[in-house]
Amino acid sequence: MEIERLNQVIRGTVEVKRKQRVDIIVDNADIVSALHSLKLFGFNQLTLVTAVDWIEEQQFEVVYVLYSNAQKVVAIVKARIPRENPEIETIEDLYPNANKYEVELTEMFGIKVRGNPDSGKPFLLENWHDLPPMRKDFDSIKYATEHYEARHRKENND
Repeated sequence: MEIERLNQVIRGTVEVKRKQRVDIIVDNADIVSALHSLKLFGFNQLTLVTAVDWIEEQQFEVVYVLYSNAQKVVAIVKARIPRENPEIETIEDLYPNANKYEVELTEMFGIKVRGNPDSGKPFLLENWHDLPPMRKDFDSIKYATEHYEARHRKENND
C-alpha cells in the first residue's frame, strides 16, 4: 500500500495501523471523494457502514469499512458529523450495497442520507415513533416499560 499516494489524493489524515489496515479520518464534505479514491486504489468491497454516538461531544462518527481483495488490506474511513440535524451524502453509486447500511443509519441513529431513495423508509422498525434506538439518549428500559407488559417469572422452589 502506497500511503504517499493516498495522502496525495485524499483530503484528511491517513494512518497505517498495521500492515493490513489503514485508518483515514476525513471531514464530512470529503467522505464521497475519499471513498471514490479508495475504490480507484482497489478497495472494491464495502463491508460495513455504521456510526458511533459521541453524545458528550454532540457528534456522530460515521464509519466505513472497505476491503481490497487484491492487496488484502482493510481501510477504515471515519468522519465526524454534528448530532443535531446529522446528514451525509449517499455512496450508493460507488458501492450499491451501501443502500441498506444507509437506511439503517437513518433508522437506528437518525442520520439523514441525501441521495438515497430509501432513506427514511422503515427497514426494521415499522411504526416506530420514538428516538432512534442506537442513540445514547434512547432509554431502552423506559421504552420497554411503556410498551410491553411486565413478565413475572416463576420462582424455582427446589
